[in-house]
Amino acid sequence: DGSKFKLSNELYLETGMELLPQTFASSYQEILLEQALDAHFEKEKANFYREQIANNPPKIKTNSLFFIDSIASFRGSTTEEKGWLRLKFEELLANRLQIEIANASGEYQDFLNASLQNIDACIAGYFAEDQQKKGDEAIAAEVDDILCNKESMLKFKHADGSWNLRRFLFSKWALREGWD
Repeated sequence: DGSKFKLSNELYLETGMELLPQTFASSYQEILLEQALDAHFEKEKANFYREQIANNPPKIKTNSLFFIDSIASFRGSTTEEKGWLRLKFEELLANRLQIEIANASGEYQDFLNASLQNIDACIAGYFAEDQQKKGDEAIAAEVDDILCNKESMLKFKHADGSWNLRRFLFSKWALREGWD
């Protein structure tokens, strides 16, 4: 009827609606990941620098947990590949780390630089099906570390003095309708 136009993504643009091209440039998942990284780094900086702000309370390591609906989007379909969600997250994280490094100093900048040098160490996943997979030692070690060494997840450094970079955890959203 001329007042409505169908877009290539099957949505309709009607008279009076504004078309914001930037909303079509990124997927919802990418936008959500970027927002999560914004929130993470805002909190991480505040928690890292807190000892400098008030009477020397200890630094607090910030960890972020992401619930996802598809293990394959994180792990990939074979052990030799990564899923699209992990690859996208790694890309966004690397970009964000470069920005944060430019604005940081001292020990926090060292922590961020170490993170950029080893993005894989910053990210981990744990899924119920991992317990059933026998033979993938790297996944088994990662899951064991997350589930059994929770206290070490809260420390900035390992016993040997190296940075403990892991702070972005992915797990599967398991609850469905009807759970309260």
